[in-house]
Amino acid sequence: MPNFAPRELMERVRTNAERSGAAQADTFLEIVHFTEVRVRQREVELVQQSVIQGLGLRVFRDRRMGFMYTTDLRTPVLDEIVTRTIALAAEATPRDENKISEEPAPAALELEIDDPGVLRLGPADLTALARAAEENAFAQDKRVQSTRDARCGVQSNEIHFSSTFIPYQTYRASACWLSVEAVASQGTQKRTGGFADRKRIFADLETPERVGRKAATRALAKLGAAAVPSAKVPVIFEAEAAGIFLRGLFGAVSGSNVLEQRSFLAGKLGTAVASPLVTIVDDGTMRRGLGSRPFDGEGVQSRRNVVVDRGILRRFLQTSVSARRMGVGTTGNAGRGYDSIPEVQPTNFFIDRGGQRLERMIAETPRGLYVTDLAGFGIDVVSGEFSQQVEGSWIEAGKLSKPVEGVTLGGRIPDMLMGIDAVGSDLEFRNNVASPSVRFKELTVGGV
Repeated sequence: MPNFAPRELMERVRTNAERSGAAQADTFLEIVHFTEVRVRQREVELVQQSVIQGLGLRVFRDRRMGFMYTTDLRTPVLDEIVTRTIALAAEATPRDENKISEEPAPAALELEIDDPGVLRLGPADLTALARAAEENAFAQDKRVQSTRDARCGVQSNEIHFSSTFIPYQTYRASACWLSVEAVASQGTQKRTGGFADRKRIFADLETPERVGRKAATRALAKLGAAAVPSAKVPVIFEAEAAGIFLRGLFGAVSGSNVLEQRSFLAGKLGTAVASPLVTIVDDGTMRRGLGSRPFDGEGVQSRRNVVVDRGILRRFLQTSVSARRMGVGTTGNAGRGYDSIPEVQPTNFFIDRGGQRLERMIAETPRGLYVTDLAGFGIDVVSGEFSQQVEGSWIEAGKLSKPVEGVTLGGRIPDMLMGIDAVGSDLEFRNNVASPSVRFKELTVGGV
């Protein structure tokens, strides 16, 4: 806990700014407790612990904005920050959208996003969990004799917000995680497979046994991988790979990007942009969600936004500034830290669960590719082009037949989305961006 009163400190800074010439002001205070242990080959490789606190101040005057932040919360420093922030605003370019949100104060939400117990877990507790996960990777198969690392960590974020129009608000949120990157060897060949789980509540975290086994299984599945001949075939993205793909698409539904013509979805509102099987949601109110929060970085109430409804693009996601420029309502998607101004970010962003079991999706694919990993950056949300190296397994006669690597998938994102012909029922949240498995009717596989 801080050794100062956050509410009094923040309201003093904001009031000082308003008395010094700011027409509007907001303050954002963040306090982060972080601990992580990294184990490799049964040895503790790294222990990290930190407590970071910082305050950001935005001021608005004559349609101009100024912003500064500090990690030094002593009164003389904060007084200086107020003076300098107002001076910065005087030098800024006037913009009509430069004002803070005037939405009403957010209502209380029961989100279950804080587990006070995570702060009681020290390095010794985390080391034991990381070691147990690594040992379970080793125990899976004699071909797994090393790891890149096993990690276990906890974090607690305390957020305080105050603005000219929205009274003081605060919340706390926790996170805990456990991961292993296992290395499988066969002759001179080595392949890596990882598995990670992240949750708000420690009791929800996957066991070290499952994390270790899953990492080892993924590494083993890659042994003997090779390229396949180039072809146009159906392609299934397993859930985690589909989640990575979806994260890359998020920029296309950002109101800021649409306004700047940096999204292939600009001008598509109200039209079909995906298969009728696809519904995409951003939900900041999900119980125990990794992206859930009662309010966003502008103090705006979190909410559930359906972005794509059965293939139809219904809305873009907004900060109050982008919403004002677009002439629509804000969506509660202003992400922010003490050291940054609000920008459009996801809360819990996901493709909604479908009705197909993954096993059936594979069985119904006579010949194709099953993708488990995406490497590098291959999504251009401006042009709508997709080209990315992938790994996985080849599907032959409805069964996974051999591991595949060294191939590239290519296509146009609009065509890919419209060509989704199956959506899985295996939606799980190990990140704030998630998806069930999906099958694309046909993509170009660039191999040998």
